[in-house]
Formats: sequence, structure tokens, C-alpha cells
Amino acid sequence: MKKSLFILILLMFQVSLLSAQDEPVIKSSAPHEGEIKTLFKKSNKPMKIGYYIGPEFAYTQFQGRDVFLGGLGLGVIVNHFFSVGLEGYGVLNSGNLWYDFEDTPLGSPTGAYLYGGYGGLKFEFRIFATSPVHISFPILIGGGGMAYSTWQMHSRNYNDNYDGTTLDSDAFFVVEPGVMVEINMLKFIRVGAGITYRYTPNLDLIYTSSGRINNFNAKLSLRFGKF
Repeated sequence: MKKSLFILILLMFQVSLLSAQDEPVIKSSAPHEGEIKTLFKKSNKPMKIGYYIGPEFAYTQFQGRDVFLGGLGLGVIVNHFFSVGLEGYGVLNSGNLWYDFEDTPLGSPTGAYLYGGYGGLKFEFRIFATSPVHISFPILIGGGGMAYSTWQMHSRNYNDNYDGTTLDSDAFFVVEPGVMVEINMLKFIRVGAGITYRYTPNLDLIYTSSGRINNFNAKLSLRFGKF
């Protein structure tokens, strides 16, 4: 009896081993409970890199004078929602930016045209970046230069002795945050429109307030690239 029971238990043990070998092994991709999560854990998702280049335009005012700015921007886009690049602008209508000076010495010019531009690094953060219409929050950080010159882009009744003379110039720091609405027209064309604010805390020119070029900008951008 004992011998028969021993043989029965042995047979059941062998059957259970065979059954266990035939069962498929299911591997769980979920982390074990209690596993430490790190900031620098490698992701299986590849990072998506894009790029853009295109013209930039803006309308603003310098102390009550209409100003048109034109420039160029280019950059790299990381995972659709963040980009970093370079951007620069120049004044397009300096011929209309004549400023009269006060209390000038006898024989000195009584005014001059204002020339200049600025640029720097541009960072952008986007929400709903993969949608056809999305919002961007750009900020430009850099520097620029402005100058007063008597060089006449358009005819003006003025003493020719001062034509082409630079009366004063200055370099300055600039920061320009804003908000833009961007539209993906095609896979490689994107149009943007929005408002930014240009702030230059240390502009130092003769007969000029330090905040002369601080103001809001209405901006339009056209970008070509891989988004």
C-alpha cells in the first residue's frame, strides 16, 4: 500500500513539472513595485528633432513714431514643444525717424535720424504643439545698437555739412517676451502672429530717454522647415 502511494505521488510530481514547462512565460514590462525611478532613465522613445528658418516682421513705435522692423530667425525644435535659435531685427524705415534735439550748442545739428537693430537667443515653449493651431510663448534675450546720424535717406532741407555724421551711438541689452498663435499651413510651412514687448533698460543716447524704444510689437512670422 505504501509502495503504491509512493509511486502515485511520484507520477503526480512528474506531471506537474511537465505542465510547468509547457506554460508560456509572460514578461511584464511594468516596473516592480517599489522600484526606484530616476530622472536620467533612458527612454525607449526617440527624441524628435526639427528645425526652421524664415523672415520675421514687426510693427512698433519709438516714442510716438511708427517703426517697421524686419529680420530673420532660425532654430532647432526638440520634441515639437520647445525650440532654441537665433533671431535678429533691423529698423526698416529710419528715413521717417527724425528726432529734433533740444538745447543743442550753436552750430550743432538740431536733430538726426535714428538707426539700429537688435537680436539674440530665442527660446520658445509651445502648448498643443502637434495641433494645426497652437500657442507659443517666445522670449528673446540679447543685445543691439542704436545710433543718431544725419545721413539722409530721403531729401530734407538740412545743412549738407552734417550729412553722414554719426552724432551718438550706444549698445544695449534687450529682453523681449511674448505670445504667438501659430498655424501649420503645410508640413513644412508655419505662419505665426502675436504680440511681444521689447525692454531695453540701459539705452543711453544724447537727448533721449532710456525707454524710447521700449514698447509692444505686433509680430508676423513665416517659417520653413521640419516641424
